[in-house]
Amino acid sequence: MRIVLAHFCAILLLQGCAGTAQQPVAGRTVTEAIQCFPDSWNRFDMVAFGECFATDADFVNVTATWWKGRASIQKNHAYLLGTIDAADRDGVTLPPQSHGIFKATTLTFKSTELRSLRPDVQIARVSWQITGDARTPQPRNGLLMLVITSSGGHSQIAAVQNTEIARPIK
Repeated sequence: MRIVLAHFCAILLLQGCAGTAQQPVAGRTVTEAIQCFPDSWNRFDMVAFGECFATDADFVNVTATWWKGRASIQKNHAYLLGTIDAADRDGVTLPPQSHGIFKATTLTFKSTELRSLRPDVQIARVSWQITGDARTPQPRNGLLMLVITSSGGHSQIAAVQNTEIARPIK
C-alpha cells in the first residue's frame, strides 16, 4: 500500500511541475492581450484598456484618425465611451459631438486569426461587432489588424488598424 501511495504522490508532484512549467511566468499571453481590448471596453475601464497597449503603440481608427502612444489611445477612447468629462479635451483629437457615443456599447470579437511573424511578433486579424452605438440601432461590424509584441512573457498590442464593414451610421 505504501508503494502505491508513493507512486501516486510522485505522479501528482510530476503533474504539478509540468502544469507550472506551461504557465506564463508573468504578464499576459498573446490571446489575453487580444481579449484585453473588448474585456476592458465592455467594463468601461479605460485604465485597463490603456494597459492592453504598448506605451508607443499606434492606433488607426475607422475614420483614419491616427493616435500615437498609449496615452492618446486611452484618452480618445475614454472620450468616445464618455468615461471622462466632455470638457476634458486636452489630447482629444475627436470632434466634440463624439463624446459618449459608445457609452452604452458592447464590443464582441467574433473571430481571430493569428499569424506569427517571429516568436515575439504576431499579427491578429479580428472580426468585431459593436452594438449600442448611439447613432444607429443596427450592429456595426469590422475588422481589426493588431500587431502583438511579446517580451519576457508579457504581450501587448503594438499597433491597430481598424476597418469598418458596410458602415450603417449617419
